[in-house]
Amino acid sequence: MSEAKPSTLNSEKTGRYIHYIEIPLKLVACWEFFPNSTSERLLVINDIYLGIVLFVLTYIPTCLTVHLYTEWQDIMSSLGTIADSLPLLVSLIIVAYYAMYRQDLYDLMEFMERNFKYHSARGLTNMTMEESCKIAQRFARIYTACTMFSVTMYATMPVIVHLWTKEPIQSWMYMDITRSPFYEFVFLVSCLAQMFVGLAMGQFGVFFASNSILICGQLDLLCCSLRNARYTALLQHGVKHASLRVSHATIQDDEKHNYIYNVSEMKESVYHYDKKVSNLYAEAKTQFDIYSAEFDDATVNALRDCASLCQVINRYKEMFENFVSPLLALRVVQVTLYLCTLLYAATLKFDMITVEYLAAVALDIFVYCYYGNQIILQADRVSTAAYQSMWQTMGVRPRRVLLNILLANRRPVIVKAGRFLPMDLHTFVVIIKTSFSYYTLLVNVNEK
Repeated sequence: MSEAKPSTLNSEKTGRYIHYIEIPLKLVACWEFFPNSTSERLLVINDIYLGIVLFVLTYIPTCLTVHLYTEWQDIMSSLGTIADSLPLLVSLIIVAYYAMYRQDLYDLMEFMERNFKYHSARGLTNMTMEESCKIAQRFARIYTACTMFSVTMYATMPVIVHLWTKEPIQSWMYMDITRSPFYEFVFLVSCLAQMFVGLAMGQFGVFFASNSILICGQLDLLCCSLRNARYTALLQHGVKHASLRVSHATIQDDEKHNYIYNVSEMKESVYHYDKKVSNLYAEAKTQFDIYSAEFDDATVNALRDCASLCQVINRYKEMFENFVSPLLALRVVQVTLYLCTLLYAATLKFDMITVEYLAAVALDIFVYCYYGNQIILQADRVSTAAYQSMWQTMGVRPRRVLLNILLANRRPVIVKAGRFLPMDLHTFVVIIKTSFSYYTLLVNVNEK
């Protein structure tokens, strides 16, 4: 028989929420090695490293442009080579964008650390952010490993095939080099560029997904606190948790399948949000009337706390959307064009490598659409949590506050690309359909 999972309700928050993204972002110069430094020497080091990364990412597209100019035949023959430049150009734009708006990135992370709650309101059921933090970190590690493996194979596979079969290396370097040490230099620069491409594009996906998971975690906490608003008021008036559990244990039925990442527990917590409660057992009551008006003032305060948390989530979502929206639009355009050209390449020459690229690119954009859809789903459940908050036991004032919360959450919480395209599963289907439409257009143009 498996052992019960230990409770996390009375544990304290350890570390920052998404500290694990800093090192990969520093390696690709999206995050300064010495952020907010006042030392002139450290600022110069930051700028020099940023310049190196931009040079490496610019070097190969420049060589590719020269290659196209010298070997140009027609647009259809050069389509595959042009498509190879898309990830490099997008990575270059991502790094430049992060460099221009670093302070916005730092403000976003600071707002999260300062305002996100780790514990829910103290109620009949309680939860923490531990599960969502673990899931976000696990996803970051797996996704980073997958992207780095992909770009490593792309950079080294032609050399491995050359050493194994003694056939000429395919034109992935886009220049005529046969002598040392120039050959080794170009190979190292190409590998470095591919590493930066994997880090830039992969870490933007990690950044988006991690923030989406943590936003959903905060929405989980909000829904749990909203359902427990009346119980929070009773506990603050000295009612024993055990007495509430005996008479109102059915709250667990309402909470089934209503949280995405975090898990609620029907156990007593010593935390009300992130503040420890010191008078847990003072004047404990076992007899109570949940309909009594004496609990209305505390219920109003509990609902106002929920409204404050709701405002924090909406504010952070706006800041997050403002930062990622231009890059999301760029990624949607890039993936649409890349899928189109890969489909066309598969038509001309079908091989497993092209199929693998197709799957990898489709999976890449699916990550953005899936986690953006998770935010929409969990935000919609806030209204359900309000309806399940024992509103029938409240007086007039708490009901008015609850109604205001419902009205404030009528607008859907959606992260949009370019401020117009919602990142959800419907958008993923639209991207696939659009790519296929462009592919059929290319086929028809080539036939004519």
